[in-house]
Amino acid sequence: MTKAIIVKGCVIGEGMPKICVPVMGSTEDEIILQAGEAAAKGPDLVEWRADFFAGVKDRDSVHSVLDNVRNCLGDIPLLFTVRTRKEGGALAVPEDVYDEILTEAAGYGRVDMVDVEVMHDINHAARLIETLHKSGATVIGSNHHFHETPDTTEMRKILSDIEQAGADILKLAVMPDTAEDVLRLLMVTEEYRRQTERPLITMSMGRLGAISRLTGELVGSAVTFGSVAEASAPGQIDMSEMRKILTVLHA
Repeated sequence: MTKAIIVKGCVIGEGMPKICVPVMGSTEDEIILQAGEAAAKGPDLVEWRADFFAGVKDRDSVHSVLDNVRNCLGDIPLLFTVRTRKEGGALAVPEDVYDEILTEAAGYGRVDMVDVEVMHDINHAARLIETLHKSGATVIGSNHHFHETPDTTEMRKILSDIEQAGADILKLAVMPDTAEDVLRLLMVTEEYRRQTERPLITMSMGRLGAISRLTGELVGSAVTFGSVAEASAPGQIDMSEMRKILTVLHA
């Protein structure tokens, strides 16, 4: 039975999947503009993909962006993500730099949630997650496969390993080659939600996997990612259209 997590009044793990919109600008002005546009659409969550920000390694620059984005979002929860190139992102940095960026952002007190890539070194991720928890951040432990869908046994193990690392929410994103790949991801999600209390976020990417972004309430994926302007991953659906479909399915 999933235990819902409440972040700034947003209940994750209960009812209709929550819609998260990415902000991906490379400059502070672009990020603030995108954050304002996203907030105006009324998403449940906003994700700042800080790996696209040219100043991501400068603490003061990140703090300045966080101040302005927080002002744009009001009470909308903010997820801070640095996606590395190892997992399809825009930034290649050593582990210690990655850790420092995340811990500085969490410690500054403007973010509500932090994404942590887990699978490269589970013990290292567990230590980082513990540090982020001390700053009061809710942690999404994530793993991304942009070129394949792992076999069913491996997907189960990935979710288990992320849980063992201490993440509050478990995220797995995969790329399908066939419809069967999409169905296997949905099956693993539905199975795993019955053995964990932690909310899940799963998605099959690309056009073929788009249906997985809409079926969360059926199989147990608590958050789905939609776009306002630029998509952060293949297969993301326009947020307004996504909300209409999710509302119909929820009814």
